[in-house]
Amino acid sequence: VLSMSRALVLATCLTVARALHAPTPPCRHALRVTSPRLATKKKVSKKGGARGFGGGAAKQAVKELTPEQLQWRDLKEWVASSGGAADAVRLTDCGGGLRGLKAARDLAKGDEILRIPRSIILDVERAEASPVSGVWRSSGGALPGYLKLGLALLYEVRRGAASDLLPYLAMLPTQDEFAAGGGPAAMWSDDELALTECAHLIDFAKRRRGQSRGEGVPALQPDALAASWAECGLPGEPPGRDELSWAVGAVTSRAYGVGSGSGLVPVVDMANHDGRTPQHTAKGLEEDGRSFVVLATEPIRKGTQVCLSYGELPNCVLLPQFGFVLASLDAPPDLPLVDFTPCLREAEGAAGGAALLLSLAEDGLLVREGDGSISCWQ
Repeated sequence: VLSMSRALVLATCLTVARALHAPTPPCRHALRVTSPRLATKKKVSKKGGARGFGGGAAKQAVKELTPEQLQWRDLKEWVASSGGAADAVRLTDCGGGLRGLKAARDLAKGDEILRIPRSIILDVERAEASPVSGVWRSSGGALPGYLKLGLALLYEVRRGAASDLLPYLAMLPTQDEFAAGGGPAAMWSDDELALTECAHLIDFAKRRRGQSRGEGVPALQPDALAASWAECGLPGEPPGRDELSWAVGAVTSRAYGVGSGSGLVPVVDMANHDGRTPQHTAKGLEEDGRSFVVLATEPIRKGTQVCLSYGELPNCVLLPQFGFVLASLDAPPDLPLVDFTPCLREAEGAAGGAALLLSLAEDGLLVREGDGSISCWQ
């Protein structure tokens, strides 16, 4: 049985796909983790308001904070104590039960909205310096950045109160919340994917699912991971494939470009996607690399949702990676695709065919996958 959230996403996706004449388009850089954060967020409890009267003067009743509001308060205090700032925004329900960030005050063009110190960002550099790096170092093989971050995230979760990222970890969606809220389509079942009626999206989502579970990576096979986890003296039980899939899903749906790699940037990754051009914010590391900042590129009124751009990505990528689609087909457009496998095989078998295909791809005339290989979808 589909959850209501997934049913709504599927209905929108089907409407979008049928407005076209063919399946939705490819991700030219689909496997880059430099695209951002989570589109499926925990629901926010509605605040209740009441006023009481006493001693002849009106007094506002004291409101108890919900567990999530307490977590948000702790998160902001943690950011501030680390040398950052997040007081220009507030976490709130942005419609449909999904949380996001809204301006806590009027912001002028050029105002700093968020400042997150590099010291509390979980990036590839931090993962490489973490004890969990022994998992991939012991195998002698390199792992993609998103898998390193996924393992580093699981390591921090297992550290519990000993982790200096605890206030951030408390705000992440759980596996159950991913399932209840829909989550990235790469985590959907085959039956749910089939309802999209889009061959390319289904293929793309299934490949991402396999990648998130470490399929085909020797160091992440259950026995090998259990052995290296114990050998490195890491806390808790070694993660299973479902938990690894959750961690990688959290990473690939939340991470932003940080330095030469990518990373999980607290608070920043709670902002929703802005599909407008131009966006009303700009983001990135400062020149000295010490902080990740978000600036207003135009005036933003108090109470307005503060959004960031995840990149110019079509719905075919947004759904598997982030778990949502844009109802508008304005930008970027979804394109009709054809499975070109037979033609590509024939060309590769011809004299000089492989070199010709590579040349066409380098000229941008053939679509590539995120790993640089020529896509079968053209």
